[in-house]
Amino acid sequence: MKKHSQFNEGKNIFNSVEFELKRKKIKNLIIRLNSRNKIVVSIPLKISDEILVKFLELNLDKFNKYSQEKENKKSINEKENWFYLFGEKIFYDVDNESKKMIINNKKISLLNKTKTEAINQYRKKELKVYLLVRQLQLTKIMNIENHVIIVRNKVTAWATNHVNKKTIYYSINLSSFSKEIIDYVIVHELAHNKFANHSQDFWNLVKFYEENYKIKRSKLKKYIYS
Repeated sequence: MKKHSQFNEGKNIFNSVEFELKRKKIKNLIIRLNSRNKIVVSIPLKISDEILVKFLELNLDKFNKYSQEKENKKSINEKENWFYLFGEKIFYDVDNESKKMIINNKKISLLNKTKTEAINQYRKKELKVYLLVRQLQLTKIMNIENHVIIVRNKVTAWATNHVNKKTIYYSINLSSFSKEIIDYVIVHELAHNKFANHSQDFWNLVKFYEENYKIKRSKLKKYIYS
């Protein structure tokens, strides 16, 4: 097997991109992002430097951009002790002695839960309080009967309106966005009481109450929190 003098096991720098190289009993080269959003390149035990370099040149930049995009979408950063709430970056402290997290002078226990779980507990409560007030206001403005509000760890949608049950399920991840963007989501879901699908009539109704809904919808898709 040829020695790869340019490439050692572990972390490497190639075109200023950091990645991890792993040799395995495989036939093809594989590049992926691991659970920590790091680039991992798996290569066969026997491979020439020429083939490896060509593969990296074709793929590294693309995966690095994808990795950076994922990093920018993060709403919780445990390393730097901050998270997004209502479009603003909130910093917190951790008291390791009492095993408590301090957020806006409020103490949250870290017993039997991770920092992310504690943050989501806090965000869920704050989001629920806002939704209870704002959704009631908007139902009166839109002349629609109010709905039960349930906040869940939804990952497939920002919210879902179960019209027959008069219940709207909101994603806890909405808590990262500004209140203006959350308002658009509320209007969007309430509009489904009059139009089940996303017809032109539906969007006309949404636009009537949220004139700049396209901008807010775009921010949701791009994970722009403010």
